[in-house]
Amino acid sequence: MVQSVASRTIDLPVEICFDRLTALRNHERLIPLTTVDAPSRRPRVGDVVVATSAGLLQDTMELVRYEPPVGGAVGRAMWIKRGPVLLGEAEIVVSRLSETACRVDWVERDIRLRGLGITTRPLTALIAVMTRFALARFDRLLRASARTGP
Repeated sequence: MVQSVASRTIDLPVEICFDRLTALRNHERLIPLTTVDAPSRRPRVGDVVVATSAGLLQDTMELVRYEPPVGGAVGRAMWIKRGPVLLGEAEIVVSRLSETACRVDWVERDIRLRGLGITTRPLTALIAVMTRFALARFDRLLRASARTGP
């Protein structure tokens, strides 16, 4: 199994962080040149989401696991990539560190191009850069909103 893991400590309560990161519509602000067609409500298992990057690369994903962090537990959401271009799994895991901070692990597993059937290390490396960038941007946006207020 080839995977990438982007991890970051975020200064938010675990429940709020999980809600914001699993609402994939928010990813339009986190990932450059990307639009996301997703429900505007809280995600549900079975939801299908389509992210389109640079107007070309469609990433269709089905939510197969959604476990919010209840009572400080770990929150997990997992999507299966269904194509038409990318296959594999994406998972967001949010763990409580304190009342006001959590750790986010964004995991991408066995990412491959449809038709090739093999996981490529360069593609995994590119996805790793994107997920690290997205988490850093999420953190910057939170810090900026904390400075400017609601």
